[in-house]
Amino acid sequence: MHYLRPMLLALFVGTIVPMVAFATSHTGLVVCNGPDCDFNKLVLQVQKVINFLIISVAAPLSAVMFAYAGFLYVTNRGNESQISQAHEIFWNVFIGLVVALAAWLTVNFILVFFLDAEFIFLTNT
Repeated sequence: MHYLRPMLLALFVGTIVPMVAFATSHTGLVVCNGPDCDFNKLVLQVQKVINFLIISVAAPLSAVMFAYAGFLYVTNRGNESQISQAHEIFWNVFIGLVVALAAWLTVNFILVFFLDAEFIFLTNT
């Protein structure tokens, strides 16, 4: 079982590095560059970063951890500590994913409420 952790690390690094490289590309995470940046663009930048972290990092990472916990559960060979470890990983990943999605939902609701195109609170008119 000691060979699984380096494999998971390699999978994680192999997944994250291309995503971070994509973040600096033309259609990546950067919303504005130069004098056209204002508060609305800053808030949209934060929203893009949060969306990137949830969709491109948290979702694949949680899928990998669910698969790892399932692998531990299937290959337990009657080992109760491995079964309890698999259950703990399942619950920790599930709770972490629910908390991350609830935080995203809260931030997205706030941003849509305050930065709606017809809502004039934060626009420069």
